Amino acid sequence: MKRIKIGHTGLLILMLMAFMVVRGQNMVPLKATASLDTTAIMIGDQIGLDLALEVPEGTQVKWPPLPDTLVPHVEIIKRGITDSTVKNNVLSLKRRLLITSFDSGYFNIVPLKFQVRLPGSGKVDTVATQDLFLQVYTPKVDTSKAFKAITGPAAEPYTLGEILPWILLGLLVVAAIVFLIWYLRRRKKNQPLFARKPKPKLPPSVEAIQRLEEVRLSRMWQAGKLKAYHSAITDIMRDYFARRFRFDAREMTTGEIIQRLGKEPVVNKEALSKVHSTFALADLVKFAKLTPSALENDSSLNYCIDFVNETKAVPQEMPNEMPAENTSGEAKVSMEEKTEPENKEEK
Repeated sequence: MKRIKIGHTGLLILMLMAFMVVRGQNMVPLKATASLDTTAIMIGDQIGLDLALEVPEGTQVKWPPLPDTLVPHVEIIKRGITDSTVKNNVLSLKRRLLITSFDSGYFNIVPLKFQVRLPGSGKVDTVATQDLFLQVYTPKVDTSKAFKAITGPAAEPYTLGEILPWILLGLLVVAAIVFLIWYLRRRKKNQPLFARKPKPKLPPSVEAIQRLEEVRLSRMWQAGKLKAYHSAITDIMRDYFARRFRFDAREMTTGEIIQRLGKEPVVNKEALSKVHSTFALADLVKFAKLTPSALENDSSLNYCIDFVNETKAVPQEMPNEMPAENTSGEAKVSMEEKTEPENKEEK
């Protein structure tokens, strides 16, 4: 029996404590306030409207609607964020509005109503702020004086940040025009927009010998391609003549080529005779369908290689520095000659 009594007593104590907690929360007063920075402004001025609400912790709160026009003739310009704090089981909510008015008069800001639901309660209560009054004045105008002309906006100098985009735009337009002109000119001349840098040409003698060796390695005459073989040899030599001796050998006959080569000082009779026999044999193969022997086929290519080696341009050597040394020696001699009379005078 004692245990049962002790259990009942503990249960009553817990229920009493819970009741006291709920009652303590409900004893927190519900308070909503609104205040203005000032109650009198000039038309168009902006002032702050502070809203505050105090409710028990855990209370659900619904703010009053805040449209652009708070009340007739009073406008909301900016809505601040809601600041919330909790102290001693009291939830404090604060929010600041920026308002103005563009009409003169005495205006009533009606109470703003908050809807709250206390913790543990299903009932929705309403808490309202107090009435506020705002006096809006208009500037005093002295009608006895003459009206002044409306002054236009003051001219401000342009800044670099304002001018720079226009400068960049102008440079871009000029660059686009220059590129268009350059593009049209190259297109008119059938030139590519971005041509690769041409590789430097080999000397005429090096190029000719390389091509002749390629003909040798192709083994054309061994495969029965006699006409192609001798045509390739003579074409290579015509290109060599054109680059080495500066005449259009491709448009000349064999006789004209031999006659023109005979006037070149570097071409001796033996070399001229070799190249003449090569071209003559090539003409017989191409036009008379002659079938040369293996020795004649090899000799024609060898004659051309010999001719290139005997007539190739020899690079000029750089002059030595002997004159510079001589001048320095002459300077030393002249200095010695100048110092000898001075030494004689000292003696």
